[in-house]
Amino acid sequence: MPIETLDLDGFLKFLKQKQGQQSDRKFAQQLGVSPSYLSDVYNGRTVPGESITAALNARRAVVFHVETPDSKKKEKS
Repeated sequence: MPIETLDLDGFLKFLKQKQGQQSDRKFAQQLGVSPSYLSDVYNGRTVPGESITAALNARRAVVFHVETPDSKKKEKS
């Protein structure tokens, strides 16, 4: 099965797609989280934690984007 890399917005869209027509309460129960936690994720107050990613067979990776003197030169070119 191919792996897709998603940013947070993409993951939230994926999450909503998985929820489908289920209520937030029922979907939260399916994920093993509280409805208020799911609401916090959807409203950007917290990032999806291990319980949500594990329930969806996903994993979270952290990527750092740093600005270096070389990257500034490339932008000006």
